[in-house]
Order: sequence, then C-alpha cells, then structure tokens
Amino acid sequence: MGLYLCIFDEDGEDICGVEVGLYRYFEEFRNLISKYTNKGLGSKILKRKSKFTLPMTTLLNHSDCDGSWNVDECVQLKMELQEIKQVFMNELPDLSIIELKQDIFKFYGIKPENLFECFIDSDCEFLIDRLIELCDLAIQENRPIMFQ
Repeated sequence: MGLYLCIFDEDGEDICGVEVGLYRYFEEFRNLISKYTNKGLGSKILKRKSKFTLPMTTLLNHSDCDGSWNVDECVQLKMELQEIKQVFMNELPDLSIIELKQDIFKFYGIKPENLFECFIDSDCEFLIDRLIELCDLAIQENRPIMFQ
C-alpha cells in the first residue's frame, strides 16, 4: 500500500496528486530530513548543527497516513521543501534510499547524482519538486492537500 497526496475540488474530484510510493519510502524521506536537523538522536549525541534554517515542523510533525495540510500549512511546507531541495542538491546520494526505488531507477536508466535526485515519485519525477508544485496548486485553489 502506498501514499497518495492529492487535492480535491469542491465536488470531491481529484484535481492533482502525487503517488509517493510506499509509506516506508515517505518515512525514510522524513527520517533523513530529521537527521539533517538538530532534532535527531544522533545529532544530539554528536552535537551536530542543523543544515536547515527552518525547523521543518510542517513536514516532520504530520502523520504520514491520514489527514491533510491546510492552505496555511502548504505555504509553510513549500518553504520547507524549497530549503530541503537546496540542501539535498549539495549532498551525496544515499544508497539505502536508492535501493527503495531501484526498480524505477533501473527502468528509466537513471542514476541519482545527489540526495535530491534520490527521491522520486512513482512516475520517476523528483518528489520534492512534485510536492512543491502540489503546494502551489493547493495555495492557488485554496484547497488542502489530502493524505490518501
């Protein structure tokens, strides 16, 4: 079973969505972000400083299996995702993350060159970019992003 993030119109019709993939994949995405903040246990023990200026609470503090991000949260989420993208573009790829989507990478013949490129949706589009686009649409349409 996988995670689908989407926006519905007033009639309940799906206007746009992102097929993230397995819940485990989204969990690994958020775990890695947590690792790059100063909130993770390893960071606290090693006294590492966060690589982010934002606390990433909109992304990290939301359940991955239910609910929604309202329009105000989408504004904050977009800022978080933009910062994540900038940081991840300057980090080396993570082989354990690549392993989770290796079938799609092999099918499309893609080899991630940085951490940003390790995260793709089920259509082999960059996940962070797709989530930013989804936030833009949610803001434009004044509709929440729903977890399905």
